[in-house]
Amino acid sequence: MQYEPRTYRKMMKAEDLDYFQILEFESDLFIGVDHGRITPELIEAVQTEVQTLRQTIFDYYYKHPDFIKSLLPLPLNPAAAPIVADMLKAGKTAGVGPMAAVAGAVSKYIGRMLESHTNEIVVENGGDLLIWTKKVRRVALHITNSQFADLGIMIKPREKPLGVCTSSGVMGHSLSFGKADAVTVISEDIPLADAVATALGNRIKKTEDVEKGLDWVRNIKGILGTLIIIDDQLGAWGELELC
Repeated sequence: MQYEPRTYRKMMKAEDLDYFQILEFESDLFIGVDHGRITPELIEAVQTEVQTLRQTIFDYYYKHPDFIKSLLPLPLNPAAAPIVADMLKAGKTAGVGPMAAVAGAVSKYIGRMLESHTNEIVVENGGDLLIWTKKVRRVALHITNSQFADLGIMIKPREKPLGVCTSSGVMGHSLSFGKADAVTVISEDIPLADAVATALGNRIKKTEDVEKGLDWVRNIKGILGTLIIIDDQLGAWGELELC
């Protein structure tokens, strides 16, 4: 897969955080932590954890060849490693293959290991975000639709990390069968947010699908809110404050 420069990262940096990148084959993480917390040892630890998580996923794939390529849910496996179990569960809940949750799942475990090192965490992984914040932050939406070019989502402090995951049918390299400019899903279950964003994005092919998409997503336990943008239409539901 050809590497795509993440040009939007130049605009996403919060002034009160320091950032570093972890690039491991297809995994490209941009991580923000408190000022002064980045050390060579921390970067090495995160790199090692990403390698371990990737290897765990591939180890499962070697024994279950459908795991990476399947676009449909696969059976849950109580013997699976935690990250694989998360992906299987998220895919089953959303009605998609487990790899639809991979970015969110990796971010979840990277965020978990960082919690003892910093009070503020932002993990951006392919446009999907894990945010653990003690202050109000604004997440800008990176879309090509000029009608909503300056739109953002307000994120308030929470006890648990929050997943803000986005799928697009018109930009990015991720597979989508929809035509939405952006579908954003928020949840404290980060793998679930990732999988549901993909599944909901697949459902939005025309403006008339927005209302049906909102009806579908509001019945998924654990989803806190969602935003759908397609052409001149915007639909939102749940704990979502636009700004």
